[in-house]
Amino acid sequence: MVRVPTDNDRPHLVGRRHFLGGLGAGLGLVAVGDAPRVFGLQQPNVSAPSGASKFVALSRQTRLADTRQPENGTYSYTRLRSANGKRIRVQVAGRDGIPETATAATLTVTAINLAGFNFVSVYPSGVVMPDVSNLNMQHKHQVFANLVTVQLGDDGAVELQSHSDCDLIVDVVGTFVPSAGPVRAGRYVGLEIPRRIFDSRSGHRDAPGARSISAVDVSRVVPSDATAVMINLTLDGAKDWGFLTCYPFGEREVPDSSNLNVESKGQTRAAAAVVPVGEMNSIRGFNVWSYGGGHIIVDLLGYFTGPESGESSEGLFVPALPERIVDTRQPSPHRLWHNWMLESPVPREPATGASSVLLNVTADDSLGWGYLYVSPARTYKWSPSVYPVSSNLNYTERGTTLANQVVTRITENSGFSVYSYGGSHVIVDYFGYFTGSPRSAAVGAPDNPAPQAVGPEWTLKVPALNLESRVRDGDSVVVTDEGDTWHWTGTGDMGQSANVALFAHRTSAGGPLRNVHRLVAGDRVEIVTSDRRTFEYEVVERLLTSSDRDEILAASRSLSTTSVSLIACSKENFLPTSLDHRIVVNAKLVRWYEW
Repeated sequence: MVRVPTDNDRPHLVGRRHFLGGLGAGLGLVAVGDAPRVFGLQQPNVSAPSGASKFVALSRQTRLADTRQPENGTYSYTRLRSANGKRIRVQVAGRDGIPETATAATLTVTAINLAGFNFVSVYPSGVVMPDVSNLNMQHKHQVFANLVTVQLGDDGAVELQSHSDCDLIVDVVGTFVPSAGPVRAGRYVGLEIPRRIFDSRSGHRDAPGARSISAVDVSRVVPSDATAVMINLTLDGAKDWGFLTCYPFGEREVPDSSNLNVESKGQTRAAAAVVPVGEMNSIRGFNVWSYGGGHIIVDLLGYFTGPESGESSEGLFVPALPERIVDTRQPSPHRLWHNWMLESPVPREPATGASSVLLNVTADDSLGWGYLYVSPARTYKWSPSVYPVSSNLNYTERGTTLANQVVTRITENSGFSVYSYGGSHVIVDYFGYFTGSPRSAAVGAPDNPAPQAVGPEWTLKVPALNLESRVRDGDSVVVTDEGDTWHWTGTGDMGQSANVALFAHRTSAGGPLRNVHRLVAGDRVEIVTSDRRTFEYEVVERLLTSSDRDEILAASRSLSTTSVSLIACSKENFLPTSLDHRIVVNAKLVRWYEW
């Protein structure tokens, strides 16, 4: 059973408390007490661009909508189950102390999936739904929360569109109000690199338990007047289903909201959060309340300035209509493989007039355990032995689709990069930018390695023979007697620059290679892998050998290129069949492609 927080789940400040602050950065350790490197340069004489706004933090998250409830204040919502009920409009400006002049809002949107595959899009009211998504779900009863910073419509509202049946909860963290010129408070100051300020795994500590509170000290990493921090929150190895809720020091009750949700034991999931900063015993920071338990990691991305900061026009937010700017699935699939990096420019004015951009990043159809890390383009040179140890988005199993809001600095004209550990498709939606100066490139464009090799199981296809056979590792007698094709132990895997040798029967166990002698030069051989690649080969030659193992392997390697060999028992005239000889059909690699 999976559920989201209710009032009964929210105690006063009791339970186990974990306190840990000022740990090293996720990318290169920074000593505690070092001033964070930021982009915030004071520019008192520079006017703000059209649409610029400053952030106004609320003292705590406030619930604006909950479709599980028959009524929510003066606003009534129904469960999103009918063809006409999959969209709700939520009024933001002018409610619950929110300024009527608000032009954008930072929301925590939680979806409780009531169907199978599903996604939710959040966008300004009064416009046609853009081709973007903010939350993604694959199974019934999944619960996801994501931070969504979005422009408001002319009436101060947002639309939430669900592709299929679900319940939605909308909490507001803060809003943005117009700012025509330099201001002190409400500007976003982003760190040059994320800084890890809390990690319950440090020192081999036990993971925080259920109904526990972890205190995060930000006193030495943000100015004393900072009103809120932008963080990336990770729950690693959840002890049970549950959620994390962040709230400022000084608040006696845990808010009726969540920043991150998991459905089962063992999950690892990340979510962005904007958290107001409070004070307790002369220490400034915030609490993380855990319902189910598990290790907690907090990476600081930046902070919002307070009234004691210098005046500047840098760090103001300019919201934009949501727009999809990266989709590796379109127009033809080309996912990020393990240790690959994607680079993307940002649209229009931000390319040269932004310090940071606000994105929603989605990993789709992951290849297994891994993560995505977003950073300014041409800043880092990753290699198989040097890779990020911080992340924006984590997935733990094959086929995962999930999203997270990301605020990242950018590089002039080159934009941002997305690094993939493990491999997945990547989708990036753009929601606006923070004013300022982009950084300069430090390295060249990324040079991605060849995708990782993958071993069997594969599917062998030979169209000219109308052949399709499963390819397996293991004992050759067992595999072939069960009617499958054997991957010759010690020969190459798919994706390697090597020869791959395959052996099967011709007259017994279904005889997969019965008609292999009919292949001629130019015929096609295909091998389909489990990670959705097809390797296409072209037949070059046909050879005859004795039954000697070394002679067979030497014949299979006669092509001085990446190749595949189909091997079977044979008579001297290449017909079926005799144990004294082997037919070896060699084909060279022509191309590989994703599907």
